[in-house]
Amino acid sequence: NGKTPAEELDDVLELRKQAITNFSEDNIKSYEPYSILEDVFVPLYFYHRFQVEAATKVIGGLDYNYAVKGDKQLTSKSVDAIMQKQTLTSILKTLDSENLAIPKDKLGLFPPRAFGYNRTRESFKGKTGVAFDPLSAANTSSDMTLRYLLHPQRANRLVLQKSLDDGQLSLEDVINELIRNSFDKQIEDSYLSEIQQQINVNVLKYVMNLAVNDQSYFKVKAIANKALADIAKRNMGFEAIKYQYGLIIKEFFEHPEKFKLEQSPKIPDGSPIGSDVCNYSKN
Repeated sequence: NGKTPAEELDDVLELRKQAITNFSEDNIKSYEPYSILEDVFVPLYFYHRFQVEAATKVIGGLDYNYAVKGDKQLTSKSVDAIMQKQTLTSILKTLDSENLAIPKDKLGLFPPRAFGYNRTRESFKGKTGVAFDPLSAANTSSDMTLRYLLHPQRANRLVLQKSLDDGQLSLEDVINELIRNSFDKQIEDSYLSEIQQQINVNVLKYVMNLAVNDQSYFKVKAIANKALADIAKRNMGFEAIKYQYGLIIKEFFEHPEKFKLEQSPKIPDGSPIGSDVCNYSKN
């Protein structure tokens, strides 16, 4: 609904930020369990999800019509380079630890689930048992963005459009900006730092996926492998986190055939909201 996908994503993120700031126990009725409050928070936290999907279509995207001979319509062209770069800047905000961190003063609103109020397909997924898991929420959200942004077909289109127009956004531009806004960040706050690690691991796995995916162009694989080598150089040392990144990349380079795209905690179903009638058995 905005003038551009970037402007609309910026507006959605600002609205989301304000709504999270205002979120409180007043979002449920008196005598309702706080478990309901957590479920009310889900669509708010992921409020940007559909605009992220729309915005990422601009990156390596096409303006086109289903033209027919004689109608003089535009057939197809790459989206304007300036619009692609502006949109990338907005998309990167969805990978900012400050935007993905649920404020510390809100975490007390989400105690273990009350009896009879189990999690459903529309609930947060986590790895901390009965405790609310804000780190997995950030992992899920960043995974959502990167799954769209670093899709192999999109990466291929970025390589192709750059070969046809040197002024266009390139895959190197996208990956370099991702690294600059993830691995290169120095964060002092311990909570935000843990959020950042969730983002970094997802950046790493999706770059690895580009390097081995059967759909990736040869050059896409080359760019991805070079990026992984650069990340490894940036993270040399025996500090626990850097050492772990190094181990992951070393294992990948030695045995790329073993790589599997690890699933992040699944994003709650976004439509229809508030109904669990589609919770079919997996069997």
